[in-house]
Amino acid sequence: MTEAAGIFEGSVSFDPAGDLDAFLKQVPAKWVVYLLADADDRPVQLLCVKNLRVSLRRRLGPPEPEAGRSKRVDYRDLVRRVHFRRVDSAFEADWLYYEAARLVFPRTYGGMVGFRPAWFVHVDPRAGFPRYTKSIDLGAAAGTYVGPVEDKHSAARLMQVAEDAFDLCRYYNVLLESPAGKACAYKEMGRCPAPCDGTISMDAYRRLVDLSLQTLIDPRPMVRDQEARMRQAAGELRFEVAAKIKQHLDLLTQLGKGPFRHARPLADFRFLCLQHGPRPGEAKAFIVTPGGVEHAACLIDEPRQPGSLLRLVFERAQAPAEVPLSKEQVERIGVVSHHLFTAKAQQGVFLPLAEVEERSLAKAYRELMKQKRPEESEEEGVTKELVGMDQPARE
Repeated sequence: MTEAAGIFEGSVSFDPAGDLDAFLKQVPAKWVVYLLADADDRPVQLLCVKNLRVSLRRRLGPPEPEAGRSKRVDYRDLVRRVHFRRVDSAFEADWLYYEAARLVFPRTYGGMVGFRPAWFVHVDPRAGFPRYTKSIDLGAAAGTYVGPVEDKHSAARLMQVAEDAFDLCRYYNVLLESPAGKACAYKEMGRCPAPCDGTISMDAYRRLVDLSLQTLIDPRPMVRDQEARMRQAAGELRFEVAAKIKQHLDLLTQLGKGPFRHARPLADFRFLCLQHGPRPGEAKAFIVTPGGVEHAACLIDEPRQPGSLLRLVFERAQAPAEVPLSKEQVERIGVVSHHLFTAKAQQGVFLPLAEVEERSLAKAYRELMKQKRPEESEEEGVTKELVGMDQPARE
């Protein structure tokens, strides 16, 4: 519990022979991440619930007489300590639950917390034979990861867009034979420059791959260039050429939208995230970096002079990312990515660091206030639950 102690802000002792109602008055009837622990403060169960009082009454209250003998764990006999931390949004709840699970149950949390990994596409244009791959493993030091995208199917689609928009090699096994490979049908269709058979050099192909990567990161320059070419071709009555350019544009305009709307280099996975605070009109500000989440401040109203907050954000968010990322950092990116792709009316507001300035911060606050606040619950409202299997066996 030593490392995890910093996560929980409140702690109460439980005496099964004591007054249950008096015990429950010591904890909030609010949304929390909390931990049940035994007399030696060893973890028993980690939960995220919408109402801590109701949850503790259910688990630590006397059994119902009509229940008789039950296979249910007798937490009254086992639990002697309750550690908790108030949360005010789904994002904050998921982040803290992950951090607590990782520290409290290090051997078993991985397959049980239920967070999906973040999907990226990866390419190294300087490699001997560069290719795009989709990946949830962000540990490679070479090349560039672009993402996150919505899921693995979106990652595959993004790779296909890059291949089709820039006529990249579709058969990597043939590319590996360059310059002695046998060109496939894509060369005959004019849809591949054929580095495999030496039609273009591998150096030229690497430059093409690098151009495709820069376009995935920021498609706007390429889109503007192609729109100008299309208008020129149409103005010169070269309608067939204009139609081909239009097909190319249709591919390029998919970038930066829908499942690709958050795709950016992994090093730029940096956000100022605003989520609802404990009271109406309040907002919590979180700093998101590659592999890190930090609660930075609580705003009690729309920021009028946010200079100090912005200085804090830029100071902490500009630190270079560690390469390669650790397992825990990759998992944190997965937690954040999940919320980037939830319904906009529920996700809070994520401002890319490059777009953070005084006006955008005030606008983000107003957007957050338009989103519906999480409702209070009169029931337990369990959202996550992890039973302690890391504990040493008891005599």
